[in-house]
Amino acid sequence: KYKAEREGKTYVEVDRFFPSSKTCHVCLNQVESLPLDIRNWTCEHCHTNHDRDINASINIRNEALRILSLGTSDTANGGSVRRLGGKISCLLDATPNEIGSPNYIACN
Repeated sequence: KYKAEREGKTYVEVDRFFPSSKTCHVCLNQVESLPLDIRNWTCEHCHTNHDRDINASINIRNEALRILSLGTSDTANGGSVRRLGGKISCLLDATPNEIGSPNYIACN
């Protein structure tokens, strides 16, 4: 959060139970089970091949953008931003970009 404040970025937390790995970022289809040893998978609905980590990072970024669009995030320079338990941290540049593009992802 201190880095976000220093760089004038917005700090957003996504619920740690958000199904980022097992949701297709293309069609939003969610698989029922995705064991941790599966690193690549194909969506049954749109037949897109996914790298587990890249797909998850795109989904986390998209969820953070959704939260921002609802106006429910805290800004790091607001002073009272504290880490809440059970959240995934994600920093986003304030520059608009295309949904699904991993160019501005910076998640922990």
